[in-house]
Amino acid sequence: PNSALITMKAVVSTQSTGAKLCSDNDESSGINAEYGGGMPGGIYEGDLESPAAREAVKQALGEFKRRAEKSGKLGAGDSVVVGDVVDIKTQVVAGQKFIITIKMGVSSNCGDKAEQGFVSAKLCSDNVGTHKIEVISQPWMKVSYQFGDFEDVEGPELKSMWNSSK
Repeated sequence: PNSALITMKAVVSTQSTGAKLCSDNDESSGINAEYGGGMPGGIYEGDLESPAAREAVKQALGEFKRRAEKSGKLGAGDSVVVGDVVDIKTQVVAGQKFIITIKMGVSSNCGDKAEQGFVSAKLCSDNVGTHKIEVISQPWMKVSYQFGDFEDVEGPELKSMWNSSK
């Protein structure tokens, strides 16, 4: 077999004129241009500045706060401490999955600095750790955001707040 054909990464996309075969660095492919290149289903670096990524982070933090409050583990005077987004990866699934790695925590000492239950880690560095949250954006659906796994990468344990009240 021709090793060049075996090793060539390819994307098959259907366009109005039929199927098209293109290499993974062919910018003419709608998949490559919109999702940063590569094969559908692969995980790729995301753009932290993109509106879709920013909205996914906002949705993830809002969902964390909602679940933590519902579980009773985030009290009225407590705040979700929000630090920097460390990394964001994307994956094309039935929608777009965002795998967000973020510095965050929960504090009962910074309520006076909080706005709507959130406070910047620059103002309150209590109990901040690194955590991963999966968010799937499906804008055509009635509920346009679905939430997947939550992982405590380093620092305080927050996963129980995420899992206790889905």
